[in-house]
Amino acid sequence: MAVGIYRVYFHPLAKIPGPKLAALTFWYEFYYEIYPHKFQYLWKIKQLHEQYDTGPIIRINPLQVHIHDPDYFDKIYASGANHKRDRCSWFHHAGGKTLSGAMLEAMDHDLHRMRRNSVAHFFSKRSVHALEPLVVQCVQGLMDRFRGELKNSGIVNLNYAYAAMTMDIISEYCFGESMKSLEREAYGKEWLDILHDAVQMRPLGRQFPTLVNLLFDLPPDIVAKVSPAVEKMNAWNASLFERIERIMRYEDGGDEKKLQQRTIFHEIRDDVGGKLPEEEKATLRLAAEGSTFLGAGTETTSRTLAVATYYLVKEREVGERLREELRGVLKSKDDRVSLPQLEALPYLTAVVNEGLRVAHGVSSRQPRIATQEDLQYAQWTIPRGTPVAESAYLLHTDPAIFPDPFAFRPERWLEDHKLTRYLFAFGRGSRSCLGMNLATSELYVGLAMIWRWFEMELYETVEERDVLTTYDVFLGMTDLKSEGIKVRITGEIED
Repeated sequence: MAVGIYRVYFHPLAKIPGPKLAALTFWYEFYYEIYPHKFQYLWKIKQLHEQYDTGPIIRINPLQVHIHDPDYFDKIYASGANHKRDRCSWFHHAGGKTLSGAMLEAMDHDLHRMRRNSVAHFFSKRSVHALEPLVVQCVQGLMDRFRGELKNSGIVNLNYAYAAMTMDIISEYCFGESMKSLEREAYGKEWLDILHDAVQMRPLGRQFPTLVNLLFDLPPDIVAKVSPAVEKMNAWNASLFERIERIMRYEDGGDEKKLQQRTIFHEIRDDVGGKLPEEEKATLRLAAEGSTFLGAGTETTSRTLAVATYYLVKEREVGERLREELRGVLKSKDDRVSLPQLEALPYLTAVVNEGLRVAHGVSSRQPRIATQEDLQYAQWTIPRGTPVAESAYLLHTDPAIFPDPFAFRPERWLEDHKLTRYLFAFGRGSRSCLGMNLATSELYVGLAMIWRWFEMELYETVEERDVLTTYDVFLGMTDLKSEGIKVRITGEIED
């Protein structure tokens, strides 16, 4: 009782507008996120912003404030030594302790910075440009699979197909060996299904972290009966542990001077610059890092590719305009165009940006904690130590910024170049997506080569069910009964 009275009337956030019940208890969020509703709190937050006269700022639970103001992003997600931003442990420590050692799960600003700095150069523009042959090779591998599909039904699940491509790229880069998903009959289905099962546990993990951790600690035979999803995740984590352990024990290829490519984990192991203490090189921590690299490097990019391709097929004028632009640089299948050349194509760039906007990347709110200063929003002072968030989905679908927000209209990016400041697919600030340069390379090269050389039509795909984000579990997800975006490859373009 005393805690409830304090939260509602005497807490430092007591004057922030919002439902009294949300200020009182986390069960308010439980109601919209877990039961009886499921993964819907993002849309309730949107409704609350519309309901309260103060609109842009509301209190959404006992701890957190949500702001919907596109011009306040840079304040919440500020960077620099004088603007340290921690993550919110209640919100982010929801993936189970198996991921707790990953950079993504580092709550403390300085710990995150140390882990990020140890691998950041691997994802720089220069490093990604050097990686371009691998990206092209994997796109060509996907094209070979599409040619094979033409001999059969031609039906392809784009979510799984693009996931196979992005998975093979990031696994090769992380471990020096591909997962060979492009060689599998179902493409990247196995890993994508595991990942989606995992992220759906995050809302439950916020409310009941001990329960989620317990699931991962149960004996294998019990886990198999209680949660087949956790069983698959445990098996996956064990395989990652084994891969990384071979690298840490120098058992992954003999004389490393002969290795064609040093991987991220070779770099962490040898730590030539002395950036990491020994405990940061523990195999269990690095397995968590590997799991998040593979997840982050696979799902959001593959979904963006699938969604963009869907709209290129659906909106014929958009698709034909892009193909016409691509004909100017990809005149034959032997032509090789560099990433900077592709990035210079205005309509392809507009399609990539629009794909990022409608696919959203991470759809959930992303709380940050200012540890060194209070934040001021209009007449409200937000005390330091308070988790404050905005949401990519609400920004990307705001009609005041993006008129007709659910329409796929690349032209908007050509009409107003300032719109890029409102693209939040890769986050913002010191914790922005580490792999954004690699993801951008995959988007440009993948869309250019696939769309230039293959004709396709939609197959048993419904936009409301299979394309639009209708569930929020950190990642934006479609209807849970969706089987993905499917197309029929109808032909290969010869000219």
